[in-house]
Amino acid sequence: MKVYVVTHPESIRGVYATWADCKAAVSGVPGARYQAVGSREQAEAMLRGEPVVLPPGRYAFVDGNHMGGIGIVLVEQGEAGPLAVREVATTVYEVFGDGRIPGLDARPRITAAADRLRNILAELGGLYAALARVPPGASVTVVHDYEGVSAWLEGRWKTKDPLVAEIVAACRARIAERSLTVSFRRQRGHESTWAGRNDYAAFNARADALATEAALRG
Repeated sequence: MKVYVVTHPESIRGVYATWADCKAAVSGVPGARYQAVGSREQAEAMLRGEPVVLPPGRYAFVDGNHMGGIGIVLVEQGEAGPLAVREVATTVYEVFGDGRIPGLDARPRITAAADRLRNILAELGGLYAALARVPPGASVTVVHDYEGVSAWLEGRWKTKDPLVAEIVAACRARIAERSLTVSFRRQRGHESTWAGRNDYAAFNARADALATEAALRG
């Protein structure tokens, strides 16, 4: 359940259950730092000064938008911080243009799919593209803000749309072909890092920005 945390100044530090309560506390207070977070536990950790830092491992932050833009941030995280960060700004035309998915084997079909599915095509395109960029045999955590990315791949949602089913099947095939071990983590979109460090939110925001850049460029 979403709550609001204020980390500065000391006089109003605390967790607020509603935006109305938070707004009343920070209104007119110079330098107030506050943001919405997904749980009271996270808010209390921020008040204790505990940053949200990526554990060591490999991550793929993926995002897509209704304009057909796709953003990917690949992070190899070590004990002391990122060992490598690779950014990709692309579009649904570049990702699906290889013709490997029958329902998207021509540009007009990709356009029609983008018009009909809106951001869903790009969100799944981000996953499809990221899986091709992870080293074969690797383990990776895919971090996403659209729930369908993991819900369809994990079988929690039924793929009622035939084209969505094709893309999900292609993602599963790519995982198998490349012998990948994939786990998922959902990150709430557009979460601020103003009040405290949150690596998941920061890299998610970067993937979102890359998707916008790609859409405007393309």
